[in-house]
Amino acid sequence: MKVLNEKNSNNICTWKDSHVCGGCSLKADLKCKFHKKHLFSFIASFLIFAIPAVLGVVISGYGWFILGWIGFMLFFFNFWETRILCRHCPFYAEEGNILHCNANYGSYKLWKYNPKPMNRLEKFQLILGFLILGGYLLVFIILAQQYTLLFISVLGLLVFLTILLTKTCSKCINFSCPFNRVPKNIVDAYLKQNPVMKKAWLENGYTFD
Repeated sequence: MKVLNEKNSNNICTWKDSHVCGGCSLKADLKCKFHKKHLFSFIASFLIFAIPAVLGVVISGYGWFILGWIGFMLFFFNFWETRILCRHCPFYAEEGNILHCNANYGSYKLWKYNPKPMNRLEKFQLILGFLILGGYLLVFIILAQQYTLLFISVLGLLVFLTILLTKTCSKCINFSCPFNRVPKNIVDAYLKQNPVMKKAWLENGYTFD
């Protein structure tokens, strides 16, 4: 029990031993535990967009600009996104310096866990960051007038977003993310099982049905 408390000082059920969750009715509705299959599924769906887009930039003659995209991803996933999105997530509540989750696994945790929901400015920044992440490569394909490659890349992006919204966001426990699609009754049930989050959300105007 001592080790559990050291790793889970906020008493978040996501980080409790799995045997404690045996009778939980939310297991089928949420991806509330880390599983490699969920992580690999997320990465694979992102590659549906990334691979054709990167190839499109290379074929278009702007290959060196991919380094700027990689640099932005390192900044975004390890500094910006963890600040505005990840630190509000129950997965981030685990003690330690490295994030273990189903999407942003391996990011360095510079910030302290914040159980409050995201505010409007953070949501705006997240959408802006995603637009840069998705649109950066497409700009160079457009400049080269490689419209077939552009179509393939945009199609890959749409497939990724569709998978993201239907398979990941529909069961994600970072409930305040603007892309989250978990039904409110499930959100209510999870918050009621996690007093630290429940208190923070109520203080920020959240109401239960």
